[in-house]
Amino acid sequence: MRKLAFFLLPALLAGCSGADSREAAPGVSLLKDFSIAETAGGLSSWRLDSRSARMDEKAGLIRFDSPRIKFYDADKPSSEITSRAGLLRMQEKAAELTDEVRVNSMRDGMQLHTTRLFYSSARGKIWTDEAVTIYKGRTVITGRGFTANPDLSQIQIEHQETRVASK
Repeated sequence: MRKLAFFLLPALLAGCSGADSREAAPGVSLLKDFSIAETAGGLSSWRLDSRSARMDEKAGLIRFDSPRIKFYDADKPSSEITSRAGLLRMQEKAAELTDEVRVNSMRDGMQLHTTRLFYSSARGKIWTDEAVTIYKGRTVITGRGFTANPDLSQIQIEHQETRVASK
């Protein structure tokens, strides 16, 4: 059974702070140094950290600034995704990351760059319909449309072009 755990480090909700509380709409909490993680069988599946976030409980959404998501395999980091912005749909446990999205596979050093990326805990996949560029050593793969495991294994790229960069 998978559990979604909230870690607020430290928990600075809008209702507890002075000036920031005026920036939040009713039903929206402002969070600083925010973390959320999903565990399965006592082991972390992924962990999302963000400097700040806005949680809209009615809509079931959390919007992040500069999120960093680490994925784990047997409690060891397998990949990391960063972007400038993102949101998490709490009920679906699904994320959308936008603006300068980077995926770094810690297993083989592969990197992916795109403008928008989706993740679903239920599917255990990341994907996009946008243009992607994947780097591994001197090999550069470009395409439009992509699906993979978060650690960049089992990649499927649509409209693919591969080239080897010169030294």
